[in-house]
Amino acid sequence: MAAFVKYNSGVEALVEGINAGSDTWKIALTNTAPNVSTNTVLADITDLTTVGGYTAGGNTCSVTSSLQTAGVYKLILGSPTMWTASGAGFTFRYAVLYDATSSNALVGYWDYGVGGVVMNGTNGDTFTITLDPTNGVFTVS
Repeated sequence: MAAFVKYNSGVEALVEGINAGSDTWKIALTNTAPNVSTNTVLADITDLTTVGGYTAGGNTCSVTSSLQTAGVYKLILGSPTMWTASGAGFTFRYAVLYDATSSNALVGYWDYGVGGVVMNGTNGDTFTITLDPTNGVFTVS
């Protein structure tokens, strides 16, 4: 699994306004390298357009658990529904987590490497980002 990288502004958004346990979380896909220093909201990234089985804005992740134990907060999200390629399909490299309730604040992303993930519509390729059901997407302490 690709490593989670946080956006600098995501830390501030988490502390100052995101209600992580009840807000709507989404994962959008892009081929443009995220800039953790200057990107703050979804409009700052180049989201894929709606094409080949992908819908611009990405897929929703359900909140499985939102809890604090001994001063450590952990957010566990359910993996978003899978993307199934159709037609010409699509390709992406980065999967970006954002809070769709709080001004589309960017929180982090996963890099799937050079060449990215090629979704062949002819083959009906599918892809699901597998989120950690034990350790969560992130912790705050």
